[in-house]
Amino acid sequence: MPDHRPCPICGGVARRALHRQRFLDGPLGDGYDVVVCTTCGAGFADGIPSQAELDAYYAERSKYTYDQSGGAESPYDFQRFERIADQVVPFLPSPAARILDVGCATGGLLAVLKRRGFTNVLGADPSPACAAAARRLHGVEVRVAALQQLAGWTDRFDQILLVGVLEHLREVGPAVETVRQLLTQGGMVYCAQPDVAAFADCVNAPYQQFSLEHVNFFSETSLNRLMGRYGLASLRIWHWLVEWREGVSDSVVSGVYAPLAAPAGSRSSVPEDRSAAGETGMAIVPQLPGSSSLPPPPPALIAPSLSIDRESEPALERYLARCRGEDATLHAAIERLVQSREPVLVWGAGTLTRRLLATTRLSEANITAFVDANPAIQGQQLAGRTVLDPSAIVNQRVPIAVLSKAFEREIVTVIRQKLRLTNRIITF
Repeated sequence: MPDHRPCPICGGVARRALHRQRFLDGPLGDGYDVVVCTTCGAGFADGIPSQAELDAYYAERSKYTYDQSGGAESPYDFQRFERIADQVVPFLPSPAARILDVGCATGGLLAVLKRRGFTNVLGADPSPACAAAARRLHGVEVRVAALQQLAGWTDRFDQILLVGVLEHLREVGPAVETVRQLLTQGGMVYCAQPDVAAFADCVNAPYQQFSLEHVNFFSETSLNRLMGRYGLASLRIWHWLVEWREGVSDSVVSGVYAPLAAPAGSRSSVPEDRSAAGETGMAIVPQLPGSSSLPPPPPALIAPSLSIDRESEPALERYLARCRGEDATLHAAIERLVQSREPVLVWGAGTLTRRLLATTRLSEANITAFVDANPAIQGQQLAGRTVLDPSAIVNQRVPIAVLSKAFEREIVTVIRQKLRLTNRIITF
């Protein structure tokens, strides 16, 4: 059984539970508790698998191989990558900068940076399939490695990207420490992850922010405190909403972080400026050449922040209240499906489906099989039914219920245009 974890931000062990997230036949367990740390206020998932189990999951069962599109990311992904590049590029010293994208999936962000003239790029991802797709699609070198395995690397990088990574990790602190050790003198870290402060403003299926994989819920305060704990200070923070797919949005808090100078008497990779550092004895990171338009780091972010996170708990409560209201409508639709007794295929075997199987009467519906494009779960059993490859349903004439908010339109397109099926489609 998963054990309790210390707070990933401050290491505290006292927590207050807000919600129990449940899944049926989940690949990472039957659920977790959404909690807030009563020491620092950060939000996270408690009762989750070990980091080794998570690493194995992403290596063997990654859904980020995008098999349904031959490994290619969607136009929505590339819009997001372009915006990330806009944030990152001003902090890169030259086109020759060494860039590492950790958890790069199939390499789309690195491809965008290559098109902007940064050719010294490298990816790292635990999935061999992702690494192969990145090489095939974008000519990007990707080493197959989980984040913790990077600790043995001798390479050093001017910019390390952690896009959609920190929210997936149990051992967040050691990961940040590993990344910090891989920086060159003057190197920086860019990270982007869902912003808990705006969960309630996003359009998606209810409770989807508490997915099978997301186990840390960051606010700006908790992110700065985490990075500061490992000697990294923010140079710039952004809050933004991204169109994840058509009609579906997600919140993002992203930032650029640089190592703080060490206290007097110790070795430092960043020159000290005590006049700017004030009484902290820590130095701000000087601006890069040509970046005079960038604002200096706010004084509160010069030294590691010990601020209490007063954003996360009320933001989580707002999100939970909204989810409860939206879920009532979804439950009613499931009841109608159950009572109809009509045979149906359910397309989607991810977070939403597994949560509904655990919290509604969905398993009592007359489901003939589940369908999913992820080859890692095809052939497995879910609620006593087999998960099929989409090509296996071409001769089945029963209605298809689509249980995926984010990919609903894409799935309908595959059903109608790729598989050329005329089955009745049920959406929620």
